[in-house]
Amino acid sequence: MPLGRGITELFEAIPERIEVAGHGPTWRVTGGSFEAALSYAREAFGETAVLAREDRQRWWPRVTLTVTTDPQLAAGAPPLVTLAVPAVPRQAEVQQSRTAASPEEHPVDGPLEEIFARQEALRCARRGIPLQRPGS
Repeated sequence: MPLGRGITELFEAIPERIEVAGHGPTWRVTGGSFEAALSYAREAFGETAVLAREDRQRWWPRVTLTVTTDPQLAAGAPPLVTLAVPAVPRQAEVQQSRTAASPEEHPVDGPLEEIFARQEALRCARRGIPLQRPGS
């Protein structure tokens, strides 16, 4: 098998890979989609209730479902229909929550910016490079 084809097949299989963490009666099942993770959980653990859903997308989409076979935990589970569709916050709500937050909670030009500026000045001083930005 040519190396290029093997690498391609490997990268194509990663989004479809199923990952399982935890132990009975509650597990975290991660798959490429909600349906894939749910069908694997039901096939592997029998009739399960979905307690929570987490979505990630760094290089490819991944969905993590927290599932259980415990009847007490299953009684408090949300309806499956509400978890089938990923929760996407409305842009207006996100913007409103950002403006309502105090500057201490979400600093824009806070201590981190000061640290970066100081590190840049030290780096330039060590190399003898003149500052490219006007000082503030």
